[in-house]
Amino acid sequence: MQRDVERIRNNIKMLKIQGARNVAKAAMAAMGIIARKSKAKSREELVNELLVAADELASTRPTEPMLRNALRALFADVRKSKGDVAALRKLVEMEELEYFKREKEDGERIAEYGGRELSGSSVILTHCHSSLVVSILERANELSKGIEVICTETRPKFQGLITARQLSGAGVKVTLIVDSAVSHFMKDVDSVLVGADAITSKGDLINKIGTCGIAMIAHEHGVNMYSAAETFKFDPITLWGGIEKIEERSPEEIANPKRLKGVEIRNPAFDVTPARYLTAYITEMGVVTPQSLLNVIMREGIEKLY
Repeated sequence: MQRDVERIRNNIKMLKIQGARNVAKAAMAAMGIIARKSKAKSREELVNELLVAADELASTRPTEPMLRNALRALFADVRKSKGDVAALRKLVEMEELEYFKREKEDGERIAEYGGRELSGSSVILTHCHSSLVVSILERANELSKGIEVICTETRPKFQGLITARQLSGAGVKVTLIVDSAVSHFMKDVDSVLVGADAITSKGDLINKIGTCGIAMIAHEHGVNMYSAAETFKFDPITLWGGIEKIEERSPEEIANPKRLKGVEIRNPAFDVTPARYLTAYITEMGVVTPQSLLNVIMREGIEKLY
């Protein structure tokens, strides 16, 4: 059991599992593994094992509120539940399956909302890799009878190549560009679509480094800028002034520090795009402006994030 959970934790940390949705799903799978394989003899012992593992998983990627929200929602139900250790095992397994079911249904709704919203765009630019973005673009391609997608390569880990391969494999016309060429190509773009790693109470978007620059360029060209995101990516700590931590990854992802003696290498994984540069979030609740997103979440029930 411990080796299984440790493998998941390491895969998240080393980006073998990447993308907010996949990271959250992996964490919930780890909770299910513990529920099924733990040798705990009492409810309290099992709860402790789950809490320790959850804390370790949450610490792997600091800029992933979807991961924290999924675990938070699980433990909210654990606290409200009653029964012995066997009942708790069953509860955690049911929560795991319910989370996977809801995540799949949310993804399908987002793909449909996004596909219809972008079906009038002939050329769409995207940055990094997001399973939601890919599903939206595939749906837009179906509805429009053909679109062109411009993918940035997305340094330093080149996640844009994943997006390009998947879209090309689905029959979408794809052009791959270097990140620094975005301004050159923006004049030909109808819409920009990116994913999301976190959303703040002000409607600001935290996403792969480079997103803010792309949003500013799109704004200058009058191009609509969308982000595909489940509301589970909203970080409730920002309601009370908390600031989303920006993860800084190893400098070795950029260059070998030993070959650049005396040079400081910085490698932030994400940046913050102010809400004013975003046209809308494409969510499971529909296409929502950044300024309205918090109201929509509050109306639908923010308790699901706890």
